[in-house]
Amino acid sequence: MAPKMAPKSIQKLTDLKKMTNEELVSLAFECRKNIIKNVSINGGHLSSNLGVVEATIMLCKVFNFPKDKIIFDVGHQSYTYKLLTGRSLERLRKEDGVSGFPSITESPFDSYGTGHSSTSISAAYGFAKARDLSNDDYEVISFIGDASLVNGLSFEGLNLLGYSNHKVIIVLNDNDMAISKPVGVVSSLLSPHPLRHIAIAIAPKINPYF
Repeated sequence: MAPKMAPKSIQKLTDLKKMTNEELVSLAFECRKNIIKNVSINGGHLSSNLGVVEATIMLCKVFNFPKDKIIFDVGHQSYTYKLLTGRSLERLRKEDGVSGFPSITESPFDSYGTGHSSTSISAAYGFAKARDLSNDDYEVISFIGDASLVNGLSFEGLNLLGYSNHKVIIVLNDNDMAISKPVGVVSSLLSPHPLRHIAIAIAPKINPYF
C-alpha cells in the first residue's frame, strides 16, 4: 500500500462536502504546491496535473468515491485525486510510493488502471453494464480531455454507449491543450463553442491562481 498523507485541509474525502468556496480555493492552492514540490524532486507529469486541480476537487465534492467510479483519461492526470484520497506524492514513481497512474492495487479509490489516452469511455461502458446487470446503484464517470476525445477508441466508445441504455457521465476537460496545441476538425468544432469562452472569462473570478 502507498503511504497515506492527505492535504492539510482535509482528513478524509467526505470533508470536501462541507467546505466553503474559499476553503476549496485554498485546498486547490495547497494541492498545486504539493504537486510542484514532489514532481520537481521525483519527476512526473506537471502541467497536465496542474490543469485539472479544480476539476478534480469538484468531482470529489459532487460524487461519492469510491462507491462511484471515476476513470481518468489520461491516467497521469490523477495526482490531485491521489492527494485527496489520502496518498502521499513524496515517493511518486518510487519503490514503496505511489504510481504515476491510477492503480487498482494501490487504493480502492482507483477503479481502473488507466494508462494513456482514450480508453475511459469504453471502460466506463463496461463498468456501467456490469453495474446494471448486477442491479447495483452507483455512478460511472469518464473524465476525459479534449485531446483524448479525438482518438478512434473514444469514438468507438461513444458509438457503443449512445446505442445502449447504460448511464455513463462523461466530463469533458476542454482546456484546448494536449502535449501541444490540438489540431484537427474536432478541435476546431470545440474552439468556437460559447461555453469554452464563458469558462475562460469567469475562471479568474472563481480562483485567482488560474
